[in-house]
Amino acid sequence: MSIITTTMANLYYNDRLIIAFTSLNQSDKQWTAGAEITWRRDGRRQSHSIGLSDRFKSSEDAEKFVINLAKSWIDANP
Repeated sequence: MSIITTTMANLYYNDRLIIAFTSLNQSDKQWTAGAEITWRRDGRRQSHSIGLSDRFKSSEDAEKFVINLAKSWIDANP
């Protein structure tokens, strides 16, 4: 039986919700990350997904990287 390890973090940044997640790849013990950014505009839900193929040695490194990437995307797409 393989155990899937994931972590999640939710935070608000400039009126947008960032849901960041990390997953442990069992074969190489490295972490991957992704994020979903959601917000409301004109009463409708909007979203943007970020998926990474990068690998990280820790879930904390993966999470920090994807959160910073999400913040940069928000700054570039006000």
